[in-house]
Amino acid sequence: MENTKTVRVPGKAGAYFKRNIGIIVGLIILVAIVAISEPKFLTPSNILNLLRSNAVNAIICCGMLLAILMGEIDISVGSTVGLSGVIGAFLIANMGAPVWVTVIACLAVGAAVGAVNGVAISYLKVPAFVATLATQCIGRGLTEIISGGVTIRIRNDAYTALGNTSFNGVSIIVVYAALVLIFTWVLLNKTRFGYYIYALGGNKTAAEYSGVNVKKYNMLPYVLIGIFCGLGGLIWSARLGSAAATLGEGFEMDAIAAVVIGGTSMSGGVGTVGGTFIGILIIGVITNGLNLMGINSFWQNVFKGIIILVAVIIDVLRKGRSKQ
Repeated sequence: MENTKTVRVPGKAGAYFKRNIGIIVGLIILVAIVAISEPKFLTPSNILNLLRSNAVNAIICCGMLLAILMGEIDISVGSTVGLSGVIGAFLIANMGAPVWVTVIACLAVGAAVGAVNGVAISYLKVPAFVATLATQCIGRGLTEIISGGVTIRIRNDAYTALGNTSFNGVSIIVVYAALVLIFTWVLLNKTRFGYYIYALGGNKTAAEYSGVNVKKYNMLPYVLIGIFCGLGGLIWSARLGSAAATLGEGFEMDAIAAVVIGGTSMSGGVGTVGGTFIGILIIGVITNGLNLMGINSFWQNVFKGIIILVAVIIDVLRKGRSKQ
């Protein structure tokens, strides 16, 4: 008999809090430790900086959440951010394209990469890791070719305003991130599309027998992931006022870390936007705290790697107990 797995679609606030109590307590303890070690951490200016510096990661995490909920992965997100950002900068700086055309182009590039991933994984049965590794390499290569290996400087106030405008001290990119998080929450909790994503992560065969178009609903999330990454590249290049071939490097690690830390199962079917948001904050607090304390940035990847490993081990142990 085929092994099946329960699909845990998000429920009420009480159930959510109970399910995520561990990471909530972990975040509180982490904030307390960093605040005691570095008094500047809890200042309003630093809190706003923390939110601003993690806004693009939050957008990418929403995409990564969709992939992992399906029991798959997308390691091309960083290169897609880089490719979209470099193309946006190239169009503005070298082609004199209007801002609105550049915005559409960045989103279209992301959607195209996502569509390639989705078709390869869903219709051609290429493993998600292999497919997205291939597009990661292709994206990085195209980014280097388009940029010529140099930083593209953007001197267009209307474009850079997309990433640098503030409202009462709150950066517009924080607003973008909040809107994407809300959109993803609605998608997963209030639509049939979201239910199908959880169903695919729970058991693709069972979902197919239930009448779900598995290929279609396995592909479409990748297109959405690409659009999120295109938006991330647009925002990042606008915020910096430039774009280089290295744009987006390492973003996939931060996204995977935040999603897994937030309680999403790597085997799919279990996870929430709320938990992912807490994971984003944990990664942000670690990075921000280490920077404030003057600790070598190389240690950040060490800590993130350890946290990912611990989170996955906890998930495996939890599943082992549930099967007993």
